[in-house]
Amino acid sequence: MSSITQSLKFALAGWVAGAVAAVGVGFTWPTIFPAIIVVGHYYGAGPSLPTIILFAILIASPGGLAGGIIGSRIPREGGRTEQYLMAGIMGVIISLPFSCLILWLFTGWGNL
Repeated sequence: MSSITQSLKFALAGWVAGAVAAVGVGFTWPTIFPAIIVVGHYYGAGPSLPTIILFAILIASPGGLAGGIIGSRIPREGGRTEQYLMAGIMGVIISLPFSCLILWLFTGWGNL
């Protein structure tokens, strides 16, 4: 298997893990910050929660892709399973701050 194909698989693993984490945080976010449910209070007719989560995934995608590539380089002694696991973990670590920032901005706190 070529090096480019392997790198793409690891990048995809990081992206999927980051997107799943962004969706998980996006749906639990209204519990922590309930203002995101009433976005009309801040923006008038604002976007719905699924649209906000989709936007958070789009902004976090480059971090997930980069995290997947970086994470695949960490465990050289382990097998492919460990490399995919680290690609997913690094994808979450790098992409989650970006998705949390977008969710925070849509709660109205970013407009202070």
